[in-house]
Amino acid sequence: MSVARRAAWRHIRTQLEHDVELALRRLAEAPQALPEAPAAARVVVLGGGTGLSTVLGGNAALSAWGEEPPVGLKRSFQQLTSGVCTTDDGGSTGELVRRLPMIGIGDTRKVLVAMMDHHALSQRYGAASPAVAIIQQVFNHRFGTRVPSGALLRDPLRVLAPALRQRCPPQLRAALAAWGQGAPAWVIDAVRVPGHCLGNLLLTLAMFRTIQTPRAPTMAEVERGLASVARAIGAPPGRVHPVTAAPGTLMVEYANGVVATGQARAARARRGCAVQRVQISFAAAPRANPALLSALRQAELIIYAPGSLYSSMLPVLLTPGVVDAIRANRRAIKLLGANLWIQEGETDRSFREQSRGFWVSELIEAYGRNCAGGIAGLFDVVVASSLEPVPGSIIRNYALEGKHPIHLDRARVARLGVLAVEARLFAEGRGQPEAMIHHDPLRFATAVRSIYDALAGRTAPIPRRTVRVAAAGQATPARPVKRGVAASARMAAIREALAHKSVRPPAVRPAIEDFLWAYPDIRPEQLNGFDGLRVVADADWRRSRQWDNVLGYYDPESRALMLHTSTQRSRPALYANLAVALGESLLGRYVAEKRWREVGDGLCRAYEIRLRPPAERGCGLSEADLLTFLKAAGMSPLKTDPLWFRRPVVKADAFLPSGILFGLLFAWMLDSAFVPALDFEMHMLSWPASRLLPYQVRKRAQWRQWIRFFREKIFCNG
Repeated sequence: MSVARRAAWRHIRTQLEHDVELALRRLAEAPQALPEAPAAARVVVLGGGTGLSTVLGGNAALSAWGEEPPVGLKRSFQQLTSGVCTTDDGGSTGELVRRLPMIGIGDTRKVLVAMMDHHALSQRYGAASPAVAIIQQVFNHRFGTRVPSGALLRDPLRVLAPALRQRCPPQLRAALAAWGQGAPAWVIDAVRVPGHCLGNLLLTLAMFRTIQTPRAPTMAEVERGLASVARAIGAPPGRVHPVTAAPGTLMVEYANGVVATGQARAARARRGCAVQRVQISFAAAPRANPALLSALRQAELIIYAPGSLYSSMLPVLLTPGVVDAIRANRRAIKLLGANLWIQEGETDRSFREQSRGFWVSELIEAYGRNCAGGIAGLFDVVVASSLEPVPGSIIRNYALEGKHPIHLDRARVARLGVLAVEARLFAEGRGQPEAMIHHDPLRFATAVRSIYDALAGRTAPIPRRTVRVAAAGQATPARPVKRGVAASARMAAIREALAHKSVRPPAVRPAIEDFLWAYPDIRPEQLNGFDGLRVVADADWRRSRQWDNVLGYYDPESRALMLHTSTQRSRPALYANLAVALGESLLGRYVAEKRWREVGDGLCRAYEIRLRPPAERGCGLSEADLLTFLKAAGMSPLKTDPLWFRRPVVKADAFLPSGILFGLLFAWMLDSAFVPALDFEMHMLSWPASRLLPYQVRKRAQWRQWIRFFREKIFCNG
């Protein structure tokens, strides 16, 4: 950047920050003042989770939300369009995509409710009607352990208190009941499970209303269903767009090479290393919502809402067509809302430095690492919140919980070609009673409006740079999307496979299905290696504990997964040991004989196994893959007989036979918490070679070899 252009940037940034602070000061002095006239600009806001809905219209999950004046971007701009992430698979949304061929709908529900127009509701249902309170309570109602009845789905007002129910306008009552009354029986049956949010169910029924046989809704059917909901609840129809109608599953790749499939699973993962990139596995040819693409091309302001970087923001941009539409629009001001705090499992580790913490520049670099073409044409301005006024006691309390601010590094952000604007975006006075600091939707919208007014009114264009960034020397992924199967199709195949297996006691069967749902990298065909599962009492437990303390294993003779009775005490214990046993089952009956032989001067001995002929193994691995694993495990074929394999072991050293080693590695790849001891050793993968001893360098190479093998050959997500 030239000296003149650098000076122009500093001037623009200084002026923007002055304008924003002035606007925020006026807001603080008169918070109840009537809002200024909303800007007529065409605005598109992208994101997901609570972050998107909150900046659009506040957090509608809060009980007082409906009683307060409108806040957020809907107060500052007339023509708001939102593009919403569809890869969520946790909670109620997860229960839906588990059973129905559909996109994740929970984030869309939050946005629709947040976008409700109180004035439009008053005009439609009467100024004295409690329509806002009714819609808020109905759409946020959660059933907990209770299963929603068919009658309730046909009359959602049953969840309200009788007094409020009686005051519901007849037109609103009819609109809320219409989706359930017209829904196909196969959809009603699928959604009748515990743990749901009623709003998610109503959106689902609206989308599937005209679909009589099991299939995914088309984009037109999704949009038609959501438009009917929007009209009923006073949200602008045709303005809230799921980014695609193709069901998709998020895949998160970490710096150590491990891949975690599933958004909810990635949120639980604590891999101790940074996220490198994400991909999406779509069940159908992915095509971004045409209405959203049209809005992006015509927008005058494009906003990336604060929110989960890898699980909410990037899935929107990785949907084919979205980035191209953003880049094609050279008129729009493109603004990134930076997160306030790191997020465990996502931005708690610096990819650039492989250490704890995260910088605003790294948020931008993550887009460059994941989006084809880097960050060119994606960002003009990043808005970050200044935390200088926050009391040190609150920062300390956050730090004790492992939460740290995402700091603005102005110089590096500028080198990336993005203007950084810093302002206080959290609510004034917030933090003293509740020790919480988060984006205030009114202040965020005020800052965005101030920036837009300043930049849109410039006679000279923003001095943009042509930048192509793939951070930290990493190439942009060639395949940000993959083809797979819908989560519901995978789970249907799993239920079919489990139906033919003997499980004793039968009460364990639902927990097995829950485990297989929680870890989407397990493919249905990987259940073919066992015929049943047995929970064994301690008195009948015959497995030797000479080499490990694992309480789950595969018995090749009975072809059964064996679990110790103590694993029933908690889901984590059950899942961890079930994972090891399932991993072992992939090897089948590969060993015909095993033995120890003394070698050398008595300080060493050799562990030897004889393989069965390939046709007798029942092994889930190909011959080549089995031999590759045995070699990585230190087993070498004997020259005298290629079916015999040997591994020398110093008597004083620890040792794991190849079968249990395979099971432990399988479990660790699924969840590092399953094998804490192995995870401790795997931490060396994030250390530079200069910090390792020579034997550790060799050990790290072995770990990488194992990770690559399991990723490519076992889980097929390489």
